[in-house]
Amino acid sequence: MNEPDNHPGGLYDESPTDNVPALPLPLNRPFITYILLGAIGLMFGLETVLGGSNNPQVLVLLGANYGPGIMEGEVWRLFASMFLHIGIAHLAFNAYALFIFGLEMERLYDPGRFLVVYILSGLFGSLASFATKGPLVLSAGASGAIFGVIGMNLAYFLLHRDALGRFGKARVQSTLVIIAINLLFGFTVPGIDNMAHIGGLVSGFVLGYGLAPRYEIANQYTFNPRVVDKTSLLSGWWVVALGVIALAGGVPLAILFWQI
Repeated sequence: MNEPDNHPGGLYDESPTDNVPALPLPLNRPFITYILLGAIGLMFGLETVLGGSNNPQVLVLLGANYGPGIMEGEVWRLFASMFLHIGIAHLAFNAYALFIFGLEMERLYDPGRFLVVYILSGLFGSLASFATKGPLVLSAGASGAIFGVIGMNLAYFLLHRDALGRFGKARVQSTLVIIAINLLFGFTVPGIDNMAHIGGLVSGFVLGYGLAPRYEIANQYTFNPRVVDKTSLLSGWWVVALGVIALAGGVPLAILFWQI
């Protein structure tokens, strides 16, 4: 995954009719991204101690997305598998992508909304993988959640592409290119769980759009105007609720499908 440009500095960078100065966006101090990076690093260390991250028995023991187990009711694997990785290259690639995209999205959305989108899109990615492969699936990785963050990235810059001017439009284009390259790579290289990527990407875009910051200018007619975010995790509760309902219905339906 290619590194995105720096996060946007302000709204209304270019106006065709008004000489409006750029106003800085309200940014949040990230910390969830670092916690997630630490968690996947610790789990990789545990995999190594128990026999290696390429050992199927170790993966199943620690909670890989394992079809037979899920069909027996071990749905916790859909979550646990998001923190396991298969091989150092897999870990390094996902950690780099999470660091690059995660920090930017956490700054823009705030830690709460970022974490909700990350976890839910990761769960949808795991569900998509199980739903399409059933008892044959044995996979692990944070890729579904990270593709969810990339989908969130696309949703944000698509929503604000006009207010952010050329920068916003360029970010939409570059994100679409990154998505296309990575999906093409996933379809052509054996061993990559592209259904988890697609499930995470689509759900991350939908959730990211619903929870995206909606800006307005406060103190507009004073000497100290500023941009404020009208959206919060509390005001977007219905987006989260719909995501949880979709997961709660999708998991038993997928299990039932493969048990018939």
